[in-house]
Amino acid sequence: MFRLISLVIISVWSFGVVRSAAILEGRPYHDEPYYPTDLDGANSSKYRELSAGLKWSKSLLTYNIINYPAVVPREVIGSTIRQAFDAWSAVTNLDFMEDADAGRVDIQVSFEGMNHYRRGVPCQFSQEITLAHAFFPEAGDIHFNTKYFFTDDTSIEQFLNTAVHEIGHSLGLLHSSSRDSIMYGAQLNNFLSKPQPEDIQAIQAIYGVRSETRPTTPTPPTTRPTSKTPKPRTTTKLCSLQSFDTIVIDHRGDICVLADRFYYNLNETNPPARKLSAKWPKLPPKVDAAVTYRDQKTYFFKGQQYWKYDRRQLEERYPRPTAVGFPGVPPNLDAMLLVKGGGFLAFKDQQYWFYDTRKAKPVEWYYPKSTRSEFAGFPERLDAALVTPEGRRFIFSGLRYWEIDDNSNVIGREGNVRRDWFNC
Repeated sequence: MFRLISLVIISVWSFGVVRSAAILEGRPYHDEPYYPTDLDGANSSKYRELSAGLKWSKSLLTYNIINYPAVVPREVIGSTIRQAFDAWSAVTNLDFMEDADAGRVDIQVSFEGMNHYRRGVPCQFSQEITLAHAFFPEAGDIHFNTKYFFTDDTSIEQFLNTAVHEIGHSLGLLHSSSRDSIMYGAQLNNFLSKPQPEDIQAIQAIYGVRSETRPTTPTPPTTRPTSKTPKPRTTTKLCSLQSFDTIVIDHRGDICVLADRFYYNLNETNPPARKLSAKWPKLPPKVDAAVTYRDQKTYFFKGQQYWKYDRRQLEERYPRPTAVGFPGVPPNLDAMLLVKGGGFLAFKDQQYWFYDTRKAKPVEWYYPKSTRSEFAGFPERLDAALVTPEGRRFIFSGLRYWEIDDNSNVIGREGNVRRDWFNC
């Protein structure tokens, strides 16, 4: 479970001078959780009850800056982000290490437009004036709005202030009512650059007082190769598959291929066949479709039922009938594809349904529609669909795949799954 915290700009920029907003106290942060319900509408009250009781289960956290604004040198962004993390590490028992493996890090830092992706699933700022938003533990990612970072008028001081504030949310802090706090509920023009006494007390209540005996330069828990040698070709049973049931990105960002009673983690070298039940207890073999939604829960569909997992734990009262959790979506699906606005496309045979989570009636009366007449270049039938952590979208049929754009039109050539995905 996690919430999203958004920072809304309270100043207007003119000729390089910061001018305070007309409202003395500034404009407030918008703290309604970005994900008010799970994909199937269940457990919505839990989001309203979330508090800063959330925390990381480890003391060494990794981060990666996955993209950079074009107008500021990368080293400036890198050093400022490093300074922001160090500001929190100086006062509590947490260490932060930059890691080049963006898919594996605890905290991804990125610069995004209004509509964007978070680890392959749709995400958006709550308003156009939102400066940045962050996710509570153990999601933790931080997105800065490219509309404001960086323009000709914004400053490194403002960026550092925002970064320190958002990292506070990423570590589990809510807003403060004190104007002297870095976690104050509105951005002022004094641009604090480190936690203040109230913030220090709050973070130490979660993670403890900084230990003098801890190393100042943390060592990584595992050593990753730094050379750019090609990944060894796969030699496991994966290369002998004649077909697979579905492909899904799990809550950790690993791309998993499901085939019968087994799954293969494509993020590994030479991925072995592992039992589905070892990763997702009570999940039946030969599932029809699967997707990990932006609430970081994974949904598996088979026949007339679906299973919902919070990380690797099957939630209570599941499986449930698809007709109950997703009214209007047919049984025996072929594939599911997440869309930016919220919801998904469900494919079966040569038809598709659009399930819109923003509507009281998620599936309109005029569905299903013909896949081949609506989407240019689609194969006759889909077996799986996927949005990658970078936001690229793919469809699969047999052992062939196609890349598609946001309008679900084929934009990439047909490719070989064994060669390009399985690395065979």
